[in-house]
Order: sequence, then C-alpha cells, then structure tokens
Amino acid sequence: MSAHQPPFVHVQNLQVTFTSRRRLPWQTAQPIHAVREVSFTIGGGSTFGLVGETGSGKSTIARAILRLVQPTRGTILVGGREVTTLQGREVLGYRRQVQAIFQNPYASLNPSHMVGEIIGELLTRHRGVRPGSTRDKLAGELLAQVSMSQDLLDRFPYELSGGQRQRVAIARALAVEPQMIICDEPTSALDVSIQGQVINLLMDIQEQKGVTYLFIGHNLSIVRNISAVVGVMYGGYLVESGPTQRVYAEPTHPYTRMLLASIPVPDVARQRERVAQRRRFEHAEETTHALHRLGGCPFQHRCPLTQAICRQTMPAPTPVAGGGEVRCHFHGS
Repeated sequence: MSAHQPPFVHVQNLQVTFTSRRRLPWQTAQPIHAVREVSFTIGGGSTFGLVGETGSGKSTIARAILRLVQPTRGTILVGGREVTTLQGREVLGYRRQVQAIFQNPYASLNPSHMVGEIIGELLTRHRGVRPGSTRDKLAGELLAQVSMSQDLLDRFPYELSGGQRQRVAIARALAVEPQMIICDEPTSALDVSIQGQVINLLMDIQEQKGVTYLFIGHNLSIVRNISAVVGVMYGGYLVESGPTQRVYAEPTHPYTRMLLASIPVPDVARQRERVAQRRRFEHAEETTHALHRLGGCPFQHRCPLTQAICRQTMPAPTPVAGGGEVRCHFHGS
C-alpha cells in the first residue's frame, strides 16, 4: 500500500452545497456548504484515510464519488474517467468499478433476503449470472473469501452477528470484482474485538486483489493502521493531508493536533498533558450550521493561534516538509 502509486482517483476542487429547509415560510433558505474546495488523489491499490468530526464532510465526499449526490463544482476522475458526467449504462459500469461498505451492517443488508440472494443479486445484475447452482457456488466462494461458511447462504441477516453481517457486506462488494471500495466507517458499529478482524480482512483483500480504498473513520488508530495517506476534514475543508506516518508523528494543523491529543495513552503524565492541550481548543465551539456562515477559516473560534487574517481569509493549501499539504496561516507556529 505505497503512497507513491499512480493516481487511480483524482478529486479536484470538489464542492457540494445543499439548501437548508426553511423553518418558517417567510425565511430564506440558506446554502450549506458541505464540501468546499477539496482536492486529493488516491494511488492505485492503496488506501486514503479520511478523518474528522461528524458533519465535517467526509461522507458527503464518499457519496459524491459514488454518484449519490451531484457536486456543485469540481471534477472526480476514477481510472481516468470523469465520474460526474456519466449517463445511462455508463453509470451501471461505474457501479461495478466502485463499490461501498457502509457503517451499519444492520441497515445495509435487506432483512427480507437470505445471504445467498443478497450476494447473488449483484452477480446477476453486473455479471449476468442467472439464479441457480452456478450463482450459489459463486456466492459460496465469495463467503469463503471473507472467512465464512457457505452454509450461511440460507440464513437471514437477523440470524447473523454484527461481524458476520459486515463480512457479508464485504462479500457483496467483492461480487462485482471492483477496482475500488469506499469504506464509510465500516467498523464503528462493531465490537472492538471484531473491528480488528474486519480491518485485517480488508487489508488481506487489498494485498490479494489490489483494490483501492477510500477509508472513512472516527477511530484514529484504525485509520492509521490501514491508510498509506490520510486527510483531515473540518468544516467542509480538507485542512491537512499527507503520508500517514508524517501526519501522525508531526501534525501541522491545530485541528489535527487536537484530534491526535484525544487518543488515550496509558501514561498518566502524558494523558494529563493531552487533556490540557485539548482544553485549549474547547472554548466557543461552533455548531455545524454556524460554520457555514463564517468567513475565513472555519476553525477560528476553537484555535489558540487565531489572528485577524484567520477571520478574513481561508488559507490556501501549503506544502509541508515530509509530504502533503496544510491549510493554516500559522502552521509553522
């Protein structure tokens, strides 16, 4: 999972804007800038990790790449093909190229279908395999790839554990032999003991098949283990990105430092230092909707480095020693 693979995904200046609902008839609907000026690349066969708080824009980026929302501006190239302009049967071909594993395996699987049908319907839709013994055999082989018995083909999702359901979701994604899988917090609904098993499975699949991952998560330790490159989202902006080792060892954006300071450590003295560091960022925290009305940097009301320029201008991406970029006027401070 090298960070120097040729780009398979190229996102350039992506922006996604929604319109808020009017609470009263005479109010004016306000735009909500969910994703703003986001650019990144993902090397073929590698993993790009995306972290940030709820509402920062991570899942909206995933949905834009999956063509579940239409970007307001920007380009998304996957395998050299512009995704935002696909039409008709081109979209079906793209669905086979890019699949997704979602956060909640309890909701992402059809509860009225058995496992064999859940996996088999993609084999029929995308690979033309008709229902029958051949499709059942292929579905069983897919379950074997995720370390599950083909005896589970005749089970309903409610008969499976959370970890088993997520493995079925992974097998379903693999059914169309995708080049890329978007993992939108695939372990957050699972027990800690099961999370490691799912992550190891994803890494094994990548090593065997060369699949490219966009991995979205809240757990910074998991993202660190699976990602070659990591991006940090805040207020719709990609405020920092770079090789995982550099970002975790030498974070340059104040928000990245705050996130890393939230990771518990067994050393009591170091943990107290981290608590003190986090408290520097806790004053005047803004709500997600308030962030969209701010001028300048969206982190300005939580950042101890804030100056007048931070309230006026959003900093442009600046290269960082060790690789990657950061959007902060005072990232060297």
